[in-house]
Amino acid sequence: MALQAGGLIRNWGVSNFDVADMQELLSVPGGPEVATDQVLYNLSRRAPEFELIPICRELSLPVMAYSPIEQGRILGSPVLRDIAARHGASPVQVALAWVLRQDGVCAIPRASRPEHVDENRAALDVELGRDDLAALDAEFPPPLHPQPLEML
Repeated sequence: MALQAGGLIRNWGVSNFDVADMQELLSVPGGPEVATDQVLYNLSRRAPEFELIPICRELSLPVMAYSPIEQGRILGSPVLRDIAARHGASPVQVALAWVLRQDGVCAIPRASRPEHVDENRAALDVELGRDDLAALDAEFPPPLHPQPLEML
């Protein structure tokens, strides 16, 4: 908070804070000034959906998804590839579109080459329909109960 007060930073955030961590943070002086919670979130790691994302949404606190394509490990999914083909998109774009479809969630995908930046940006043009989302839920089931956050 001193760095922010001194004009050295504009905003600050936390990483891998689960619900209890966020509640504790919000109870300390300056805690409510947090700008984001950065968590591992993608099709295969959906624990934040059960409690964390809804609570952050209520607080108008953005969730920043790191590793939104699971370091490439999910890209071979036949379901993901089929949806991508139907949309004229890449599996990367579909996986990113899935993360970005939610209010209050942003993503920080890796982009080691300019082509990656273009591909990642084009994910914003992919509109997943109800059937797409149902197929992705069947392939990558959402959590049915609270689960601890995972980390890479």
